[in-house]
Amino acid sequence: MLSIAYLAFFLAGGVLLSRNLLWRLRAPVRAYVGLSLGVLLMMWLPVLWAYAVRFSYAAHGLAAGTLAALCALSFLARKGAAPRPLEPAERSWLLRMGLILLPLIALSAYLQYTHSIRLDADGAYHVGQSTYGDLSLHLAICTSIVNASFPLHNSLMLGATMAYPYLSDSIASTMYMLGMELNTAMAFTGTLMMALVYAGYALLTWQLCRRRGAALLAFFLLFLNGGMGFLYTLDATVSGYQVTSMWDNLSSVMNGFYMTPTNQPDPHNLRWVNIICDMLIPQRGILGGWTMLMPCLNLLLPPLCRREAHDPRALAVLGLFAGGLPLIHTHSFLALALLSAGTCAYVVATAPRAQRWAAFRPWLLYGTVAAALSLPQLVAFTFVQATDSDHFLQLWFNWINNRGHQGLVDSYLWFYLKNIGVPYVLIFLALCRRKPRGLDALPDDIRQNRLLASGAFLIYIVAELVKFQPNEYDNNKLFYVWFLLLLPMAADYAMELFERLRGLAGRRVLAGMFLICCFFSATLTVARECVSDYVAYSAYDIQTAEYVRENTPEHCVFLTGDEHLNPVSSLAGRTILCSSDTYLYYHGFNTGPRKAEIAAFYSDPAQNLDLLAKYQVEYIYVSAYERSSSLYDLDETAIEALFPLVFETPGGNNRIFEVLEAYRQ
Repeated sequence: MLSIAYLAFFLAGGVLLSRNLLWRLRAPVRAYVGLSLGVLLMMWLPVLWAYAVRFSYAAHGLAAGTLAALCALSFLARKGAAPRPLEPAERSWLLRMGLILLPLIALSAYLQYTHSIRLDADGAYHVGQSTYGDLSLHLAICTSIVNASFPLHNSLMLGATMAYPYLSDSIASTMYMLGMELNTAMAFTGTLMMALVYAGYALLTWQLCRRRGAALLAFFLLFLNGGMGFLYTLDATVSGYQVTSMWDNLSSVMNGFYMTPTNQPDPHNLRWVNIICDMLIPQRGILGGWTMLMPCLNLLLPPLCRREAHDPRALAVLGLFAGGLPLIHTHSFLALALLSAGTCAYVVATAPRAQRWAAFRPWLLYGTVAAALSLPQLVAFTFVQATDSDHFLQLWFNWINNRGHQGLVDSYLWFYLKNIGVPYVLIFLALCRRKPRGLDALPDDIRQNRLLASGAFLIYIVAELVKFQPNEYDNNKLFYVWFLLLLPMAADYAMELFERLRGLAGRRVLAGMFLICCFFSATLTVARECVSDYVAYSAYDIQTAEYVRENTPEHCVFLTGDEHLNPVSSLAGRTILCSSDTYLYYHGFNTGPRKAEIAAFYSDPAQNLDLLAKYQVEYIYVSAYERSSSLYDLDETAIEALFPLVFETPGGNNRIFEVLEAYRQ
């Protein structure tokens, strides 16, 4: 298949570039960075060429040629140096890592398959609980990019430039253009990126953790995070004569909509959602962001922790990864910038006075490359979106616990203790460790903890005081980076405590209770997500999308309602006047005036024909949503009288009317 061959070419190219440029890195890290670099270039190169020749087959051919040229040039930079060989200890670790990663990759592949518009026996597209709301946004981006001119326009809000980070979806667009079915392209690229995220964090914990078993513990504490919400599930309640048992609660978890112990805003204020189920599966922005964040952390942090000098080539590649992040995931870019600022300050401040300039100098190379690549994206897209809206960037204390800026729902510490659970306590206990008496120099493990904390807690403080988007919930994309950075020290401290308990009766029982407290909430959440099943698009919706793709011009304009499950925009990739506020308000758009115009047209088409010329509308879509929504007083008879019907599904559920040229003049 052409799409697989194209992906394999970029992955191989990335590995070759890494081999030629980063020969001093450990072999597993070098190979992993190379695979990630291949994905980064596959995201970026077709888009850069699209500014000249649209996001077309030509752009993809030119992107492949550019990669081939870069690989040829990398041989000149290699200068005959032999890459660092794979050592026996690394080979043994790779085997253990495979045993850890394969089950999670298999779980992720299953969830991607079931949650990315899975075609069921009833002929409809099904999704999971976590993708019911978010997936259609990503589908719309993926399908609308095909053959689009750049700068990319937002197909969900006619006339708006696409400022939302879209490169995590454009890689699926590439696979879709080159022959994959839409659902397969989304699931396949999603699984690939999740595998790279898992591998990246496993490599990071392997390099940062100092005690046996700590790397494994830190890895699972991140991806099977959950907190103490399971206690509410196990708790029976009595309200008058109504008794809710533990079994009733478990049934609600497995059958209800967002009743899991990791994501239950009401009534328990549980918001520390599971990273796999509620972040990486449904939110492709953070998935792509972490796909690129993990190689950044692997290039940046281990040399700092080992007091080693960074290879300048590695710093340049690190700057490339960082500079490419804003249009992949802005929160990940911000988190990396804050981490870099905090760790840079610690390294310079703790260096001897005469060596501070030498300690700061490597950061200049990294920062210069990252700034040169990222600033054009930030100025042209991110800052424009933020400054054009009045509901970005507000001072906001205590994140989602301060709902609507109306005061704390739970007390400060209790909110984090019940949401994050035992790891929250371990993090602070690890940070409280002091230098043993009699030692002149700070031990390496304590220095590493403080180094990581200097960057991680800068992220924490900023996320705790500033709301960056209208949805305060989205600050968790910063908090999770704080969390993953501090888990190695938390896991090391947990293993140290376990060693200190050696010889104590019941030590294994305590360990078992610890593991239950850490992982039971996540287990329930993952189990619920595996069985969740919702219809997103009916067989009639799929027929509608097929007709639109095959019989209407690419990027033509449709007048539709604002339903988020819209086959015209999401499955067919056509441009609509205004989508759901779920996709627009939280990205800075004021949809009120546009919605009023659409509602007026649907209620009285003859008196609002000027809307068609104003927006150059070519087709009008009517479905069960437009008929039933309280937003519209639909006069379908008037639409039938004015415009020819060009398509309808059996029974007339979905109908498409063509707007004649005369109405658009």
